[in-house]
Amino acid sequence: MKKFSTIMMVALLAMVSFSFTACDDGNDYDDYYDDAFNLSNCVDGYLSKYGAFGTDDNTTATWFNNNYENYGGYGDYYYEADYKDFINALDKVYQENQVAMASIISSAAWSGKMTIHWRDNSNQSYSTTDGTAEYDFDLSQSGGVSGRGLEKRGAFSDGSAAKNTAFNWKVDGFGNIILDFDSEAGQGQGVEMVIYYADLNLDESSGIFAGTMTSNTKNLDEYDDFNFTKVTYAKSNVGTRAAVSNKIFNGAGTTKRLNEAQKTVSITGMHR
Repeated sequence: MKKFSTIMMVALLAMVSFSFTACDDGNDYDDYYDDAFNLSNCVDGYLSKYGAFGTDDNTTATWFNNNYENYGGYGDYYYEADYKDFINALDKVYQENQVAMASIISSAAWSGKMTIHWRDNSNQSYSTTDGTAEYDFDLSQSGGVSGRGLEKRGAFSDGSAAKNTAFNWKVDGFGNIILDFDSEAGQGQGVEMVIYYADLNLDESSGIFAGTMTSNTKNLDEYDDFNFTKVTYAKSNVGTRAAVSNKIFNGAGTTKRLNEAQKTVSITGMHR
């Protein structure tokens, strides 16, 4: 009988101990689920589906909701905090990719074929002209995402004159490269063209810079296909050029996004 009472006492003490542990505000149960969410793997999973600059906010929120538990998320208690961490981590990745892309395009001059497509009336088919072009981008500051550039165009099949046009440029938070060309009105006051990330193939290791730039200018219905490679001659030693790791930015299949409204400028001629 004494032995049985001893066993009962041990069992009772164990139950009391468990009760105190389970009611502790800082209990291991909550900590287990809080620590279970794998933010890094979740971000990698999202980027592997939607690319280096993600997709729209609603699609992002839906993806996170549908995949949260797959990365260790648990219930509603930590959901909002984990989602906030997820969004902040993505924003950091996007900023890093902006800088990397700007570093790549400013690391060399780029030259090759360009085909201009334009039309005066949306009911008409596009006219085209083929030629060559060279682009040179300079950063405004080391680690930046914008600067000044120069376009050199010539030998176009429609007989349009060769010309050099300077421009302002920037890589926005969606991975688009925006070019504001100069005009008689001033620096960056001419036509605006956008290389949407969805239309870009930028491969630093292979020396490829190709895609489509599209008019973001009222009364100019034009898009230009280009296929450039690095120019063989050395560029000037400018302090705002930076070496970058071999990265590929290819937005095929991603969503086209741009915050800026179309520019309104005076258009001379059938195409820029």
